[in-house]
Amino acid sequence: MKFFQTAATALMLGIMGVSASMPTYAQAAEVTEINAAQTKSGVFVKKSKKLKGTWEIVQRGDQTFIVFGDDFRAARGPDLKIFLSPMTLADVTGETAIDGALKLGELKKTKGAQEYEIPVGVNLADYSSVLVHCEAYVILWGGGDL
Repeated sequence: MKFFQTAATALMLGIMGVSASMPTYAQAAEVTEINAAQTKSGVFVKKSKKLKGTWEIVQRGDQTFIVFGDDFRAARGPDLKIFLSPMTLADVTGETAIDGALKLGELKKTKGAQEYEIPVGVNLADYSSVLVHCEAYVILWGGGDL
């Protein structure tokens, strides 16, 4: 009998809109907006060599990563590096790819999921695109706008 009384009380509180442990609709919407503002994702666009797939910025504790999706594919090439650039993809060329850019590391593989850590303290608002670039031959494979 006590179970039914507790269930009835919970049902009445729910109908009246009273809940001590459940977030309100406004609170849930606020959390969704905050998460959406912190999440960035996009697709890779070819500039001079084969490049396709998706990427996403992921936060894990104090660390931030750019994660390439399982669908990532890039043409093979020497000295391929990943950069964050202050320029949009439309404005970047092979010659300007490293101007003011932050090198995240060497491309780990040309197919499949992989991730690159963004150093602590880097403000992503200072960057407009992620690039796949052949540093040795100054050829921009392509990238995606942040």
